[in-house]
Amino acid sequence: MDPEIKEVLKGIKGNRDFYPEDYAEIKLIFDAMHTVSRQFGYELYEGPILEFAKLIEYKSGRALADETYRLFDREERKLVLRPEMTPSLARLISNQHQRYPKPLRWYSIPRVFRDETPQRGRVKEHFQYNADIFGIDHPAADAEIIAVTTNIIKTAGLKTGEFVCVINSRDLLQKHIEFLEIPNHLDVIRIIDSKGKYIQDEIEKELKDKGFSETEAKERAQELRTIWQQDLQITKNYPEIESHSVLSTYLSRLHELEELVVKQAMEEANLNSEQILKMYDFSQLKGKPQAVIADLRKIEVNDTITLAIDNLEELIIYLKMFGVEDDCEFDMSIARGLDYYTGIVFEFLDRTGSVARAIAGGGRYDKLVEDLGGGRIPSTGIGMGETVLHSILKALNRAPPYSHPAQVYVGIISKDLIQETAEIVKTLRKDYSVLFNPFGWKLRRQFEDANSRSIPLMVIVGKKELDENKVNLKDLKTGEEETVLLSELDSKIKAKI
Repeated sequence: MDPEIKEVLKGIKGNRDFYPEDYAEIKLIFDAMHTVSRQFGYELYEGPILEFAKLIEYKSGRALADETYRLFDREERKLVLRPEMTPSLARLISNQHQRYPKPLRWYSIPRVFRDETPQRGRVKEHFQYNADIFGIDHPAADAEIIAVTTNIIKTAGLKTGEFVCVINSRDLLQKHIEFLEIPNHLDVIRIIDSKGKYIQDEIEKELKDKGFSETEAKERAQELRTIWQQDLQITKNYPEIESHSVLSTYLSRLHELEELVVKQAMEEANLNSEQILKMYDFSQLKGKPQAVIADLRKIEVNDTITLAIDNLEELIIYLKMFGVEDDCEFDMSIARGLDYYTGIVFEFLDRTGSVARAIAGGGRYDKLVEDLGGGRIPSTGIGMGETVLHSILKALNRAPPYSHPAQVYVGIISKDLIQETAEIVKTLRKDYSVLFNPFGWKLRRQFEDANSRSIPLMVIVGKKELDENKVNLKDLKTGEEETVLLSELDSKIKAKI
């Protein structure tokens, strides 16, 4: 085979092939997304895969724009494959929001594309659930988005304690930065938001210096980042890490490394020593919502910070109302790096030890539509790719075994009966998924085909039985077979299914 063709057949790294059994696992997550969204009264929408590069650069920030797939059309306009849905959604709302009563509750599951390095839980293209509420500035809306996402994650297969929603206020964070007289607030927000990456990069660098290969250093650094994110107090056992003389030293150093890399990044951003200390200490406030509020009340504040704390505390009322408070924590280090967030921000994190990446993330972005000329429309929403959740479910063996969609296989003894059999198939397909192969196969081959696909029931059409308006119905799992009237076939199949 031509080497180039051989390489092409492998597909593009970071892009996935979904064979039927693979897609069935992803579809379970999609089904949870659709089901819960409808339960909460959200409307389904879509947008184009292609967008103007300027829209993404303008609304998502330079860092995300640099990860896009860029191309030019025949008119030499600079376009991108959408890397996320929010800028497109803001454009849709900006153009047409007058047509709809407020608040709008919309959701979508688009395919999005990012030209970034593939790793566990991260690929170059994925499906991303988006749910947004437009037209209401109230903490109940933020709590509802958190509740929707929590219910999707649980419907898909995770339980309380196996994930957590960590919440912060971007408004509170920014006001605290301003109170400390730090001018470059976006730089500080990005540093806080990227602390996990800083830790992973530092460990990876150290491991390579100690003789680890690039691949192993990257993998081990990611494992240790996962432990830092999920078990900083090291309450669990990590035999593979503990048995390795070099890696085991990191278990007691993770907090020290976090402080080192974050403070160093802040110093490089020109913060003075007092600003660094106060900003770092602020970012360490985390835990159960009411406990964090109590800690926030103890720090030095001004009136604007007090108001931001009050607004964050009000959110707790609605988290309780939706029954999701036990799945939530407040964490003053959650920043969400995208530039358009203005208020409450949140991320859903794994607590099973499977992945370091967030399951979902979102927050309030009250100025995005206004910046596009659509008027001031307060907005809050969530984005959730299917890849991280799928990775966790696979690691926990929560993905059910694949089953063929066909419930009934219709077999035919003689090709002379094909027209009559086709009519039976047509009738059955009104209520059931039916597989029928009118290819002149012998009955034995049809049996083998049905069994190879694990289809539970088989209807066998023979001349003698059909003359009496009957067919044979066989349970392919038990081997039981009975002759039934055509008029009773539906009720017999229903009883078995």
